[in-house]
Amino acid sequence: MKNNLLFVNHNREIIRKFLNAMKEYDLDIDTAGTGDEVAAVLKKKKYKVVITGMNMHGFDGSKIIAYLNRYCPQTVCMVYTRRLELAHLKLLVNERNVFQIFQKSADFREEICSAVLEAFEFYDMQEKEHQEKLILEQKIKSARENLRELEYAAMTEEKEKQELALFLDTMRKTCAGTLKSSLSQRERQFLFLYETELLHQLLNGTCSQEKLEAISRKLYGICDSGQRETLQPVIENMSHSLI
Repeated sequence: MKNNLLFVNHNREIIRKFLNAMKEYDLDIDTAGTGDEVAAVLKKKKYKVVITGMNMHGFDGSKIIAYLNRYCPQTVCMVYTRRLELAHLKLLVNERNVFQIFQKSADFREEICSAVLEAFEFYDMQEKEHQEKLILEQKIKSARENLRELEYAAMTEEKEKQELALFLDTMRKTCAGTLKSSLSQRERQFLFLYETELLHQLLNGTCSQEKLEAISRKLYGICDSGQRETLQPVIENMSHSLI
C-alpha cells in the first residue's frame, strides 16, 4: 500500500499551502473540503494518514476521527485546527487516539511535514504488528485444529482396537470354550499363538484370507498330526467368522 494521505480542510488556501509543502515527497494525497467530500472518499479508499480540521463549515472533524477509529482503526489521525478547547483536546488524545495535534500557526514545512513522515512510519509499524498477530492467530488456530484431529483419530483408533480385542476374545471363548477341557496344555499354547498373531493382524488392518491361511500353515508346521486334527476345526471356525 502506497503512502497515501487525506487532508481535510474547508479553507482552499490552507489546502494549497499543504500540498505545496508536501510536493517534494512521493505521497498520494487527496483533499476534501466538505463533509460530503470526506464521506465520498472514505467510502472508496483507505488511508494510512488522515489530517483534519475541527470546526469546519457544516461538519465537525472529531466525527471524522470517530468514524476512522471505528472502521479504519489502523489509520493514523492528525489534527490541524485554528483553536482547540481543553475538553476537546482531552477527548482527542485520550479517546480518539490522535497521533499529533497542530494549531494553525504551525509551519507546514518545518513541523507538519516531519510529523506526517513519522505517522507513515507508525502506520507501517502497526500494520506489521497486525499482520504478525494475524499469522500467529492462524498458526494457533491450525495447531488447535490439528490437535483436535489427532485426539479424535487417537480416540477412534483406540476404540477400534478395544472393539477388535473384545470381539476376538468373545470369539475365542465361543469357539474354544467347548473344547477347553479336551485340549492338552500344548494344544492350548498353540491356540494362544494363533490368537496372538490373529489379533496382531486385526489391529493392523491386514487381516485377509491369504494372511489367515499363512498363519494357519505356520501353526500347523509346528504341530504333530494329532494336535493339528484337534486344532484345525477351531481355527477354521475362527477364520470363517472373520472373513
